[in-house]
Parts: sequence; structure tokens; C-alpha cells
Amino acid sequence: MRPILLVILLASPAAGGPPDDARALLQRAISAFQRNQEQEIHWNWTATEERTLLGKDGAEQKLPEVTVESVIRSDGRRCNAVLSWGDGTAPYLIDSDPDSRCQATEAFRPAFDVSELLKSNHVRLVSRPPKDIVLTILPDKEREKATDRRVSCAASIRATVALDPLTSFPRQIDGELVGSGCAPTAEVPLHYGREDVINTRLSFQKGAKFYMTFELQPDRFQNPQRSFWIRVSEHYEMPLVARTGAMVVWGRRFPMTIGLQRVVKDVRTVAREFGTETTIR
Repeated sequence: MRPILLVILLASPAAGGPPDDARALLQRAISAFQRNQEQEIHWNWTATEERTLLGKDGAEQKLPEVTVESVIRSDGRRCNAVLSWGDGTAPYLIDSDPDSRCQATEAFRPAFDVSELLKSNHVRLVSRPPKDIVLTILPDKEREKATDRRVSCAASIRATVALDPLTSFPRQIDGELVGSGCAPTAEVPLHYGREDVINTRLSFQKGAKFYMTFELQPDRFQNPQRSFWIRVSEHYEMPLVARTGAMVVWGRRFPMTIGLQRVVKDVRTVAREFGTETTIR
């Protein structure tokens, strides 16, 4: 039996790929992701979000879908403001200037920091070309203790990452929050500071599952340096228990009609490129 055990131990690393290979591939993914962030200044977007509250015995409460757009403030910074509600409700200050519209805003970003997830010290290579390049990222207990919530939250995630074989960009991420590093903070809008209000920005907690897909948006002026990977779709399923109260979505308060157990959120995003000489300063 001893020779057989030796064969198994030698074969095992090859099946998952040498650790150094996995780390090198992850480093390429980090570089590709950071380069892509630099191209954001040439692009704008709209995103449509749908939320469904799930309760016991299959009870559902579907909230009106909301479409938001990237808005440029007077100082050049961006925010995301509501463009329309699916039930016809007028968006907050829709006819006002960008600075005013940005008062009821949420960040256009995933529920966790993707770049911090890619910095994990625990990664395994699942497959390589001619198949898709797939990595498994495991939780990092040491980084989960970090005082920076961006770091501790990302370190609490177990994820599978598929890399684009040409650019090494992480084009798809599937995962689950298995640790406790995404503990809620006191980040709640002041005008919704009541205890019976749930802020959806704080609902990404242990047990949440997600996936997101990126697609490359080619530069329409044949300048590959300005092409941009954008999150075209996101899906979250997040456990959240609340018997009463309300939920705040993009500055709007929705009374909950069911005993809440889970929140399902889907996002679809469409990108638009600025003109050749237009950038945000």
C-alpha cells in the first residue's frame, strides 16, 4: 500500500496545478483588472436592478425595478443617480442638476472589492488552456482579521474565477461568502436612520451567494487601448432575517409585507463610450 500512496501524493499537485502557476495567473488577473479600471474614464453606463424579497413558505415581494445612470458632478467626480422606476414613480430630483441628483445615490460597484479578492494568498489552478483558465480562491483567515473592511470582506469569500485566455482578465466570478469579514458598518443614510429600516448596501453577509459576468466592450474608434471590460450582469442571493420594517433602495423606502428571509438582486448593465476627445477630469 505504501507505493500506491506515494503515487497518489505525487499525482495530486499536477491535477490542481503547481501553486506557483496559480499565483502567477492570479497576478496577471490583478494587473489586467487594474489596467481596465484606468479605462473607465472613457465610458459611461446605465444599470437596471431588480430585487425580490423571499420569505417563509415561498412568499415573495417583488420591488419595482430601478434604472440608474452614471452622472458627472460639477467637479468631475461621478455618482450614480436614479433614471427611472419600473412602477412609474418619478426619480428623486430627476430634473435637477447632477450635484442635486447625487444626494440619493449608491455606489456602482460589486458587494465586495474584486481587486482585494484577487490578492488572496490561497489560490488553486483548476484548469488551463486548451480549456478555460479557471482558478479557485479560498478564504484567507489572516486577511479576514484586517481592520480594512474591503480586505476582510474579500478574504471571507470562496470563489471560482474564469480568466480570459487572451488578456487574463477575470471575466466571470462565482462565489459564496463563508466567513464573517463583511460585518455591517454604520453606513446608513441619516434620513433613514430608524432601526426598522434595512439598507441593501449592508445585506451582503455570511451565507450570501453571487456570480458576476464581465464582457469586453470594444472601442468604436479602433483604439484597443480604450476597450473596456464591464460587469454586464450580477446576481446575488443574500440571507437576511427581518420580521417587520422597511427596505431602502436608492433612497426610496419600501415597507416589507412579508417576513424577510432572503434578498435576491439581479443587475444588468449597458456601457456607452464617450467621444474620442471626451474624458472626465
